[in-house]
Amino acid sequence: MEIVFIGIAILSLIVIGIALTALFFRFPSKKAVSGDVQAQLLLELQREMAGFQNSMLGHFGKLSDQFHDHVQHNTQFLSETQKDYHQTVSQVQHRLGELNIATQSMVDIGKDIASLQDILRAPKLRGGIGELLLAELLRQILPEDHFSLQFAFRSGAKVDAVIRVGEGLIPVDAKFPLENFQRLLTAQSEKETDQARKSFVQDVKKHIDDIAARYILPDEGTYEFAMMYIPAENVYYETIIKDDKQSESISTYALQKKVIPVSPNSFYAYLQAVARGLKGMRIEQSAQKILERLGQLETEFTKFMVDFEKLGSHLSNAQSSYEKSFKKFERLQTRLGALELQENKPLVEEAESK
Repeated sequence: MEIVFIGIAILSLIVIGIALTALFFRFPSKKAVSGDVQAQLLLELQREMAGFQNSMLGHFGKLSDQFHDHVQHNTQFLSETQKDYHQTVSQVQHRLGELNIATQSMVDIGKDIASLQDILRAPKLRGGIGELLLAELLRQILPEDHFSLQFAFRSGAKVDAVIRVGEGLIPVDAKFPLENFQRLLTAQSEKETDQARKSFVQDVKKHIDDIAARYILPDEGTYEFAMMYIPAENVYYETIIKDDKQSESISTYALQKKVIPVSPNSFYAYLQAVARGLKGMRIEQSAQKILERLGQLETEFTKFMVDFEKLGSHLSNAQSSYEKSFKKFERLQTRLGALELQENKPLVEEAESK
């Protein structure tokens, strides 16, 4: 700020020097003028210098005020900017701390998932989790009386679940072979991939044969098909949707054996269709009961009409008997009247003769 004022002062001196030089060349030299004229010129020069000085002071005052306001505004702006900068830095540091915590949590979750994967490598435990997911899905959609878990047949075989539709049972198996599928995912070369896939296809086909032989039992009330529950969508895609061009596809083989492969999503759709069907069956049963009750009501109404007709016949006979009796009464009354007239006639004649 002091440098600016020094610059303004130097600028003022330069302007004053230029003004004096202009005035010096404006008037004639000292040799050509007298003493009075020189005094008059000096007075005029002093007045112009005084006016110029006042004007410069006014301009300098305005410039100083403007400069002060500008400096104050810049100082406030810098202070606010510095405050916002500190807040932003603090927020960034806080977010970085949260991000560090979240990253550590993700690392811990990754370790837990790895541990869970190691646990699930046991086929029995993996099958148990598949059965648990199957049971939960059934409970969410179907009524409790339309499915059973761990259903045992008379042959001794035990299926993971059965769905009751009408008078029949739909067996659902949730045990799916995944060992060779994991080898398929971790294969490093094309040869290892082909070998793992062939082994996986063989395992799945053998599992389909077991389902068809153990659970499709029409003699024990099952339908002519069963369901094979595949517990993951990626496994379902690799098993059913991605066909093997070198051999018969698993989906075709399964349908030939009357085994329907289902994933969690497709099985949900199947269960929704079954639930709609069960609702339609309940409506049909209710309609059948209504028809039976209407039949009973019709029979009772027919009996009532027979009794009502009998009552009408009795009433008609009673009315006819009443009318006949009334006519007989009228004839009897007429006869009685005639007899009274005959008995009273001699008495009347005797009275008239007297």
